[in-house]
Amino acid sequence: MMSEPHVRHAQPEDWQHILPLLKRKIDSEQEVKRRFEDFIRRSDHYLPVAFIDARLVGYGWVQNYGAHLRAGFQTARLHDLFVHPEYQKQGVGAALFNSCKEWAQQTGVRYLEWQANQSSLGFYQRLGYIGDPCPQPDYPFFEIDFHS
Repeated sequence: MMSEPHVRHAQPEDWQHILPLLKRKIDSEQEVKRRFEDFIRRSDHYLPVAFIDARLVGYGWVQNYGAHLRAGFQTARLHDLFVHPEYQKQGVGAALFNSCKEWAQQTGVRYLEWQANQSSLGFYQRLGYIGDPCPQPDYPFFEIDFHS
């Protein structure tokens, strides 16, 4: 039986272990590393990483956009949620997603928003979320209103 995932905020020393998960689509390794190091220091970004038996197997990335100009409420966007294929459907994605949700709530976010690709829809449905159609039909829009 596999261990439960352990999730924590990314640290600089995680770079060498997270890079293989990011290699799918990057502009340059140096630029991605620079952004990674910047984002993990900033209070408006949260990059949780998930470990199973000391192996980094997934990460998330959510950004708080701050206060809305007219309404004042804060909106955050879930940019990434990725789990190594060997560890999918074993609770890692749910642990990362819940960590992102908790961070958003703790930072005063009203709306957490994201879009998902078709291959991720089953995951979000298992968590109880159904996306709405949007201009990009292959990427439904999801939103959690923490005040509803």
